[in-house]
Formats: sequence, structure tokens, C-alpha cells
Amino acid sequence: MKEFVIGVNNTILYVALASIWLAAAAGFFLVGVWQGAVALLGGTLLWCVISGFWFVQSATYEELKKLNAKG
Repeated sequence: MKEFVIGVNNTILYVALASIWLAAAAGFFLVGVWQGAVALLGGTLLWCVISGFWFVQSATYEELKKLNAKG
């Protein structure tokens, strides 16, 4: 079950990143280039922080699963 949850959450993270990029691209045309660039960079940085925590937690789970399988 945990593998399914990890897969779904990874998909959600990448859909969120695509949404951030689409919103920033729209911002380039609707608000201005600088505001769009700030949205793109800030949104991407925020996504990297959140996904980094998630991927570390997922990797830790996988490593613990391997260790438990050996024991």
C-alpha cells in the first residue's frame, strides 16, 4: 500500500510543478515578464523544497524495506 501512496504522491508533485510552470507562463503575458519570472523561480524553488522532503522520506522507506528484507 505504501508503494501506491508514494506513486500517487509523486504524480501529484509533478502535476503541481506543471501547474506552477503554466501559471508562470500565463503570468509572463498577463502580468509582466519580471512577475512571471519571479513566479516561475519562486514556485519552482518551493516545489523543490517540498518534493525534496517527500523524496527523502520515500527513499528512507525504500532503504528500510531493503534492510528488513535482509534480516
